[in-house]
Amino acid sequence: MVVKLKNKNMKLCFFIDDITHTGGIERVISLLCSQFVINHKDLEIEIVSQFRSSETLAYDFKGVKITYLSDKDYDAKPHSPQRMFRILGNVFKVRRHFKSNNYDLIVGQSYPNNILLYLAGVDMSKVIAAEHVYYDYYGSFLKKIRLHIYRKCCKVAVLTTKDKVCYDRYYPSGHTCVIPNPVVLTETYESSLDSKVAIAVGRIQYQKGFDTLVEVFQRVHKKHPDWTVNIYGDGNLRSELEKQISEAGLNGVINLMGRSNEIYKKLRDASFYIMSSRFEGFPMVLIEAQSQGLPIVSFDCPNGPSDIINNGINGILVEDQNKDALYDGICYMIEHPKERKVMGKKALENVNQYSTVVICNMWQKLFDEIRKK
Repeated sequence: MVVKLKNKNMKLCFFIDDITHTGGIERVISLLCSQFVINHKDLEIEIVSQFRSSETLAYDFKGVKITYLSDKDYDAKPHSPQRMFRILGNVFKVRRHFKSNNYDLIVGQSYPNNILLYLAGVDMSKVIAAEHVYYDYYGSFLKKIRLHIYRKCCKVAVLTTKDKVCYDRYYPSGHTCVIPNPVVLTETYESSLDSKVAIAVGRIQYQKGFDTLVEVFQRVHKKHPDWTVNIYGDGNLRSELEKQISEAGLNGVINLMGRSNEIYKKLRDASFYIMSSRFEGFPMVLIEAQSQGLPIVSFDCPNGPSDIINNGINGILVEDQNKDALYDGICYMIEHPKERKVMGKKALENVNQYSTVVICNMWQKLFDEIRKK
């Protein structure tokens, strides 16, 4: 595939379902665009958003053009038929826009948006498919369609090395690249790790496995009754989790703290982080925990923790969904304060590779590689 530039500047498009949402993808695009505007003056950036659920933007997009293909909202439930129909209903709008607007490269954000680009007849040789979920997130039928579509893209950008290995089974190894999400590291801190508090952060839903954490920490509490866990976040399974905590006799031991706008300060009050997730895309919260000098005890779930945690160096990575192993990892972190603090220092050293500047340079390197073909 050859991308010929008529002008000095490269026209770059980020294609997304709804840029007004407050999710991780929207935040990542904001961080990337802000850094591109500062460091890469040769990029003309436009965000093309299918929907506009809010009149205001949650993140900063200064210096970036935003085009909305529809003023309709996109607040249907993920994976619901309503959301699918809303996306498919935009096929002709997408086709018209990309026929009348020429871009050197298009970064399609996630599988549904890339399907729409394909169905709308967009030249997929200009598309970088940016994946935000782990490889096996979808069922076998949808994965086959995805493989067909992504084969036509100029590149596939994934968040973890495990995801790249999965795609490399079907594509040449150079077709897929690993580019993690950036994290703002303006508040790095070396926490003392002296409290008897562990912390977990995330939406209270099935994915995060907080029910598993309660089950495991019930055993930990019998051995270390002076330790507690604070869980920050909210979600549709909160009432069920509250009931489980109460029935386990852990009220005041496992505390549901709700959402917090000062999560860095909350991380500093803890001595280590626990991740009990069943699956992840790329758990940025682990980088945020490391940025405050916290070591991590985590399942080796798909995908992301194994890219972030160097087992025994900056945390403890245990067999996926092995509750006994998670118990042992938590107890080790509690019982070895000296080793815990050494791991915390190593965790803090690990985060620089995820800075916005570093990740933006990885994207720029990818753009340059594509342009030279």
